[in-house]
Amino acid sequence: MLQQVKIELSCGKIEFFQYHFDDHSPKVEPRGLVYYSALGAVGVSESIQTTKSSSLTGGELVQAIPLRSPARLSRGRSALPLNPLLPNFLAGPENRLAAFVCGSRESIVDRGNPLLLVGPSGSGKTALALTLAAAEAEHLEQPKILHLPAVDFARRYAEAVDGDDLDHFRKTVDEANLVLIDDVHLITDKLAAQEELANRLAVRTDAGRITLLTCRRLPTEIRGFRPLLSSRMLPGLTITVALPGEETRRRLITALAAQESLELDEELHDLLASGLPKDLPAGRLAAAVTHIRIWCRNEGCQPNLAAMQSAIDATASRDEPSMAMITQSVARRFKLRTADLKGPTRRQQVVRARALAMFLGRKLTSQSLQQIGDYFGGRDHTTVLHACRKTESLLTDNPELSRTADEVTETLQANS
Repeated sequence: MLQQVKIELSCGKIEFFQYHFDDHSPKVEPRGLVYYSALGAVGVSESIQTTKSSSLTGGELVQAIPLRSPARLSRGRSALPLNPLLPNFLAGPENRLAAFVCGSRESIVDRGNPLLLVGPSGSGKTALALTLAAAEAEHLEQPKILHLPAVDFARRYAEAVDGDDLDHFRKTVDEANLVLIDDVHLITDKLAAQEELANRLAVRTDAGRITLLTCRRLPTEIRGFRPLLSSRMLPGLTITVALPGEETRRRLITALAAQESLELDEELHDLLASGLPKDLPAGRLAAAVTHIRIWCRNEGCQPNLAAMQSAIDATASRDEPSMAMITQSVARRFKLRTADLKGPTRRQQVVRARALAMFLGRKLTSQSLQQIGDYFGGRDHTTVLHACRKTESLLTDNPELSRTADEVTETLQANS
């Protein structure tokens, strides 16, 4: 069966592939690269369309990508060795492009350099980046591979400036065969480091040296990102790494249970898979399976319905941030104190921040309107309702406030 799929590679390119499914084994053939501008696609036939097929969602199409890291790897202080939950990254339809790129023998230089992996916390960006780095290292005679969290890049740059040692710092970054910079979103408050990273990317790209980057969101969607850095990160290949979809999640639970020596029959497996909150990273799924093992050991029994429900309840309770966490996150974004939001002040900036915190409290927690009002200095439930409705209306017309709400929500969900 032939299936044509359109995949966006970066902010300026669209790649069309044809997927051939023979004996449930997908083969991918590129069908042409198309550049597009703000005025629309250039040279794209109107007959080319993005389509969906039930074949893309079958369990047999959850691919296992063996995870590894380069044998010789220079790491920053904060970088950790690859220690995955499972030996394989399970890629379902939600991560089809990532699976294709990891399975390809083509060099990153030929696919798109730099290569940017974008996805939420716990999605597996770093594990995939290290796996890609290991594959590239096999083609290098004397691999010099540097793995730096972005915060370490910023720190090393600041130390080089203070120590009048910029030439050595730049030579180390520029001459490495492959550089992996992790979590670039964490240096939004370090403008000088962003500019330096943009310059290093330009030098490395011009020299044909491979750079891998990971980021929680596209740089154009992150407040505080310098346009120059965004423009240097995006011209290559951009891969979105999504959290496990439904079929992938089921396969993960099966693998994690086997790793914990737990035998789950179909009924227990279905209860756990359907009862856990959606969009959980693999680490949270692993925590739920570990909870079952400990519960069964304490109760002296085999896995049963009660064990599944206990894991579901424990995982769900962690999903809900407290009003204090929400208020602190919002206050930090608006450069205010928590006390300002809970106090009586009516300054416009405080009122807007307080209303956003109320809205997120209603959206992300099970708190009632009155409970939220009580938290904010004993305000009436009608005040909270008005604030929520007002904020919901503003989010439609105010991109800045909408982006702030998204960023706060993302941070809270990553930490809960």
